[in-house]
Amino acid sequence: MKKDVKCLLSALVFAGISWGGYGIASAAGEAVYELNPVVVTANRYVKEDVEVAASTQTYTAKQIEQTGADNMSTALQYLDGVVTSGNGPNGAAVSSMTSKAVIRGVENGTVVMVNGTPINWRNLYNLENIPTSAVEKVEIVRGGGAVLYGSQATGGVINIITKKVLPNEVQAGWGNYGRQDYKISASAGKASIAYNYNKWGNTGVASDYDTSFTAANKKKVPTHMQQTFRGSEKNDLMLTYKFNDKADFLYNHNEATNRWSYGYAGITTAGFTDLNGKARYQRDYKREKDFAQFNFHDLNGISGHVFYNYNTLETNGIDFYNTKGSKYATPSVSASKEKNKTFGYDVQKVWDQDKKQTFLLGTSLVRETYESKEIDTGRNILAAFGSWDRKLTDKDNLTIGARCTWTFGGGMTFHNFSGQAQYLHKLNDTQSLYISAGQSFVLPTLSQMYSRAGITSTNLVIGNPELKPQKGTHYEAGWKMETQSRQYKVALFTEKIDDNISFSKITSGALKDHWYAINEDFKNKGVEASVRGTGSNGLGWNVGVTFQDPQAKQTTEKKSAKTYWDRHYGRFLLNGGVSYEKDKWSTALNFTYLADRVKCPTSEHSVEIKPYLLTSFTAKYSPNDRSDILLTVDNVLNRQDITSHTSSDYYSTPRNFLLSYRYKF
Repeated sequence: MKKDVKCLLSALVFAGISWGGYGIASAAGEAVYELNPVVVTANRYVKEDVEVAASTQTYTAKQIEQTGADNMSTALQYLDGVVTSGNGPNGAAVSSMTSKAVIRGVENGTVVMVNGTPINWRNLYNLENIPTSAVEKVEIVRGGGAVLYGSQATGGVINIITKKVLPNEVQAGWGNYGRQDYKISASAGKASIAYNYNKWGNTGVASDYDTSFTAANKKKVPTHMQQTFRGSEKNDLMLTYKFNDKADFLYNHNEATNRWSYGYAGITTAGFTDLNGKARYQRDYKREKDFAQFNFHDLNGISGHVFYNYNTLETNGIDFYNTKGSKYATPSVSASKEKNKTFGYDVQKVWDQDKKQTFLLGTSLVRETYESKEIDTGRNILAAFGSWDRKLTDKDNLTIGARCTWTFGGGMTFHNFSGQAQYLHKLNDTQSLYISAGQSFVLPTLSQMYSRAGITSTNLVIGNPELKPQKGTHYEAGWKMETQSRQYKVALFTEKIDDNISFSKITSGALKDHWYAINEDFKNKGVEASVRGTGSNGLGWNVGVTFQDPQAKQTTEKKSAKTYWDRHYGRFLLNGGVSYEKDKWSTALNFTYLADRVKCPTSEHSVEIKPYLLTSFTAKYSPNDRSDILLTVDNVLNRQDITSHTSSDYYSTPRNFLLSYRYKF
């Protein structure tokens, strides 16, 4: 009780100190990025990277374009230290299963922000719906960042910073597998508008997993369930208005439809082989998103934002066969819909005292709601946070931060206090050493707790109202160096998370093949190293290496629980790329290689699977200042690698290309 009161009073005090206005959560939305020195906002205000005691990375618009990706889900595949867990082609989602960016092995530990606003909805973030053409830069902070950025920032933070003024240009592209991509953007005075349309056709079998059904005669029939991707369509509309250098507005509307077919394959049991190639059921997954954000900053040190984020997921389909492998006389119609909404504000005040010390105080209030056929609930999350950055000497710097969070509503009351300490020593003007220790936490989502009533189909999550918030401790030591043409980074880290939120599959009984939410323990340790270089001859290159050992152990009392430490994801990650520019030409080749990896069934021991290798090639020819001809080739080696890490195998998209023309007016 005392801790609750302490947290609430702290939040109210901080709210009063921070003036209680509305605007962007951090200066991140207006950070200035330079090649040398690199400037970041990991501390929620602008600072040179070499003076920040955290593992950070910036991703410029140029670097994003060189990946050839048309959305942020595929673009982030090539980030140093990021393990991607993919499903459909081009990052396409399967119902609520979205592609994930996993940092330091924590599956539900990445906060994705747009201009400082978290866009996660029940721990998902649909990066495939964010077109790369709208992005100015991306900043990544690895490690526990919950003290400054709130719940779920356990593995790291990805802040996507959009363009405030959109370019005047039109672009059209065509490729194989029915690919079409059209973009147009224009600005007039302070206002900008952009529209993107993206389409894919049928890419064939995208997933395969072993299963079985018990026929009407009680005979168990082993089979493969294959998922065929039947195409997708995405529409994205963005409106921006820049009032002045200190205030701006963003509105984004996105619609996406992904179509899948689930069919039988590999049946050898006599009397059932005619099921091979038949569709058991089909599903269309439709998403709509409305995101609005008003930002202001640098008003006598005050920055902030007010935001509204509304996501819907609608599922429609037809079932042709039942769970016993018998065809319905009349195909059964399946339909569901859920709504996820967050809105609120985040505001902070920064005092910079003669460059000797910097104080930051802030507060945020977020309202979350979750609505489905079975439940309609919501909660409020009130937080107060602050940091003290003290320059001890010309070379030594100490940063201490803390956050207090109080959650109420939706039948729950949570509170959390997290702290963090960072120490940095500059060896000289270009390099530094640092150490840090901090805490993190993740609140269970409303869906994870309550989506359990009225379940009528398989592979749905059964919530657990007894879920505990996950809490972690994080330690890190690192070295950074920047020269005129090189950037070097090395980081050693270890982390331990109690009550990590995960899922386990039910293997028997009436709810067989459903998933229940559980708590588990998680630990990881490793080393990250990267180097990025540029040359006067137009050559650019980068290499990143990660060695880690992520493991989890379930704490549930269910008999099927894995009460031993079992590995998640791969141990060895290698990222890299090379680019070259000369005259009217520019090219780039990027790759990500994940080895010593495992597939992680929830009730069985992990098994080793082959490495995945993701590759992309881009080429651009600019005959004049107004025209660009662009070619992108994805999966250059045409590998059929498994990009998922669960009991189901989701494959990389076969080699595909897109040829585009862009005109600037």
